Amino acid sequence: MGIRLVAAAQYQPVPLALLKTQCHLEASFTAEDATLAVYLAAATDQCQQRIGRSIMLQTWQLDVDALIGEIWLPWPDVMSLASAQYLDGSGNWQEIDAATYGLSDGRVRLVGGAQWPIGPGRFIYTAGYAAGDEATQQAAVPAGIKAWILLAAASLYANREAVATGVAVAALPDRFADGFLDAHKVYA
Repeated sequence: MGIRLVAAAQYQPVPLALLKTQCHLEASFTAEDATLAVYLAAATDQCQQRIGRSIMLQTWQLDVDALIGEIWLPWPDVMSLASAQYLDGSGNWQEIDAATYGLSDGRVRLVGGAQWPIGPGRFIYTAGYAAGDEATQQAAVPAGIKAWILLAAASLYANREAVATGVAVAALPDRFADGFLDAHKVYA
């Protein structure tokens, strides 16, 4: 069984301009835009790893060793299932009839007494909080996730080295920032 990202998200969960505000930079100051974009992408990736879910719309491929029962699709929220296939005896991927299964709550379930074909399976699907243009997708991201990403990206910007010397450094108490993510974490 394996999961791989087929198509990465086109957009970030927060606009670069908002990160600039978080970092106390003028909107017209563009010299650091490339660096800020890297920090924003890194913070988003780290956030997705921590909560186990797709934030912005992206496409995933799940390969399973056998088609048994219902198939859970990781990295929710699953928006659509583009393809369900099985590997036939000749080693060719064949499309499974869409009338035999349905998608509900991030799970692919058989319908009407149908049975899965024998063999490994492959599912290609899109997941994220919302589909649509950049503004629509960003608006669907919960505020706690946006706040965590902004804090993480701004911290990367403010602390560009792996080690701080000669300065007093203290984290906010009681997992303050990480607590923003708790309500959105997927427990498998």
